[in-house]
Amino acid sequence: MENASKALLMAGSILIALMVIGVLVLMFNNLSYYQKSSDENIKQAQIIEFNNQYETFNRPEVRGTELYSLLNKVIDYNRRKSEVATGNDQGQDIRFEPMTIIVEFPDDNTMKEKWTFDNTIRLFKSPIITKTGLKNQIRLDKWVANQFETNLTTRIKELENDYGGKVGIANLSAGISNLFPSIRNRETEDKSKQLYLRNTKKSETFDNINKKNGTIYNDVCTYYEYVQFKRAYFDCTDVRYNNNTGRIIEMQFKYNPDKIE
Repeated sequence: MENASKALLMAGSILIALMVIGVLVLMFNNLSYYQKSSDENIKQAQIIEFNNQYETFNRPEVRGTELYSLLNKVIDYNRRKSEVATGNDQGQDIRFEPMTIIVEFPDDNTMKEKWTFDNTIRLFKSPIITKTGLKNQIRLDKWVANQFETNLTTRIKELENDYGGKVGIANLSAGISNLFPSIRNRETEDKSKQLYLRNTKKSETFDNINKKNGTIYNDVCTYYEYVQFKRAYFDCTDVRYNNNTGRIIEMQFKYNPDKIE
């Protein structure tokens, strides 16, 4: 009888132990499931947050100034967080797929007519622009050296530094017809010199300011072209997503000639 009682106690203890183990396994599986679900939710939230930064440009009539900001934003993203990141940037470890931005610009004749002061393209040409037939494109992707940043962003910053900052050279660009008048007389000479002095804090002769293909003339005409680009409109024509991650990997834009700049 005593042995039978001990056997029952042992069986009961084993049963309880098995039940405890079963409960622990169940709890562990539930915790793993909840952790996995939580991780997946966090991942999805991160993807949505990432895409939202760029979905705002997925529309018609994107202003050139917005597009310029997007191009610089993608340059910075590819450098810091993509698989082509270099140096000690964060992307060395994260290695997200880099983004590609393709912008179809107006043809040369349209650019000359609408974006330049004297029908001479100074800024938006090779190597910033690549040509495919009659089409002009800016293309930022992982296989192409960043000509945009080197030849446009850096160039614009240099011009702003040389001509009274952003406000100074913007004023010269806005008053370009007075700065480079088509008719020369005492009044137009004075307007040109005063406009230059007021915005650059530098005194210069009328002849030096208006010397065709001189430094001042070329620089202001170059910035004028940049300003006209920022005033133009572009339509987003396509957005591509990574099939596995759902992250945006490419956006395409096309110049909208029908929207008045």
